[in-house]
Amino acid sequence: MISFSKRVARLIEFFITFLFFVMTVLVILLVVLRYFFKTTIIGGQEFVTFCFIYTTAVGAAFALLKGEQIAVRFFLDKLPLNVKLWMERVNFCLIALLNALLVFLSVPWIRGVGYFESPVLRIPQGMVLISLPVGCGLVSLFAILLMFAPPQDARGGRPNP
Repeated sequence: MISFSKRVARLIEFFITFLFFVMTVLVILLVVLRYFFKTTIIGGQEFVTFCFIYTTAVGAAFALLKGEQIAVRFFLDKLPLNVKLWMERVNFCLIALLNALLVFLSVPWIRGVGYFESPVLRIPQGMVLISLPVGCGLVSLFAILLMFAPPQDARGGRPNP
């Protein structure tokens, strides 16, 4: 299962890196066009916004898998190792449940509002909003994998893909 998560992590990392590259190039191009040539790319800013939404949604799953999510570990680090491991498993369980609930609740929401088109690019909002259940689904999957993953070191750290 760990090799599966490593392959998925590499794929997600490539996807996020690609989107960041596209956003960077497009933002620089839009700024140069606007301030030096008094023109723009129609829909460029809207596309950058859509890319940002996808990097945020999918990036949350990648951050969790790499152990780089936001965490306040002050009290957790003071606990004995076996209690700390149990608390981390409870934490991953809660993360998985919350994100699974978001997936469950987001599908009817997307069905209700997803057919509206974006103002400039005329892309159905469902194409953008689908990033929420995809990202939350990946977070749930990775939280479940991490919940059952063996600790890597004596501090109770998780293995990094």
